[in-house]
Amino acid sequence: MNEIVKPKAAPVPRATDTTLTREYYVSQEVFEREVEKVFFRQWSFAGHVSQIPNVGDYFLHSYVGESIIVVREGPETVRAHFNVCRHRGSQLTRADQGNVKRLTCPYHQWTYELSGQLKRAPMMPDAECIDYDKLALRSASVEIWAGMIFVNLSASPEQTLIEALGQPPEGLLKLEPENLKEICRDRMVVGANWKTLLENYLECYHCAGSHPELGVAFDIQASYEQTGSWGGNCFIGGEPVRKGFVTVSMTGELVSKPLGLHAGDGTLELEVTEGLGLLPVLTRVLFHIDHAIIHVMNPISVNEVEWTTRWYVRSDAVEGVDYDPERVAEVWRATNREDKELCERNYKGVLSRTFTPGPLNPRAEGALRPVLDLYLQLIE
Repeated sequence: MNEIVKPKAAPVPRATDTTLTREYYVSQEVFEREVEKVFFRQWSFAGHVSQIPNVGDYFLHSYVGESIIVVREGPETVRAHFNVCRHRGSQLTRADQGNVKRLTCPYHQWTYELSGQLKRAPMMPDAECIDYDKLALRSASVEIWAGMIFVNLSASPEQTLIEALGQPPEGLLKLEPENLKEICRDRMVVGANWKTLLENYLECYHCAGSHPELGVAFDIQASYEQTGSWGGNCFIGGEPVRKGFVTVSMTGELVSKPLGLHAGDGTLELEVTEGLGLLPVLTRVLFHIDHAIIHVMNPISVNEVEWTTRWYVRSDAVEGVDYDPERVAEVWRATNREDKELCERNYKGVLSRTFTPGPLNPRAEGALRPVLDLYLQLIE
């Protein structure tokens, strides 16, 4: 009887890459450089078009210590203004969302059009006293891509979002990403440098031992190949779903109505996964056949970073009939809690003066060094 010979596993490459040296994670001076060189130059997810359906609708977007008013100026026009009056600097609004005809400062009643143009400054006539056209609100850049609103704090980005991402792929368009509604949002502050959280997301070397819920839904082994291909300031694609699963859930079964054109499918497609990522300050968009998850990183200080996750279902889905928010959020809500503990524990070790970075796993941590090299190019 012939003995079955198992094929030999591919040899593991020599581990030569590491993460960054300690000062990049603990230095206030480095963090201040990041504000100018990285944070103010990158696109980040701010919200969804469903939040501002009507002219005058707005919401506040907080990012790296700045407050941004994202407002619908017209049916096809969205603006993003810094929430700072051009007179004495007062915030124009503290309401998270609302509808206005104009933006009026509550301090001295300076009033701005939705475009940001100064309309009225009491007792200070245009041209005679001041030049209104020179005192418009400071604005950030804003673009809508597949129903999602992205903001860049620079008024003149080096690259537009559509130049970076290209047109939405056909698989994403089939999900009709503009036809969604937000059903829950979790915010948590992680006591770690933002790059510690970034590195944690870029690899799944830790997943099998730390994320039992994620391990149910995702193909962890396949993720190694996927993350290893990430590079540059953006990428297109979702996360690999476990074989035979319809969606990301604890059972692999639907947790809401199928999105977009999938609602009319006679047989549901398995392992539907679409999305995108923006780097190095991470925005991660994940679409599945019945819901979407969007993660956004927001650096607060050298040793704190906010991590926000939002869950979306199709706009006509009915809570209690078509979906239960707890079931929709179950996998990633548990994973986020676990990651918070992992990152905070990791950062406490990095704070030690004895810390020096060790070798990275060439297969399971292959995405880290290319993204860190991108970061170094920006900051240096």
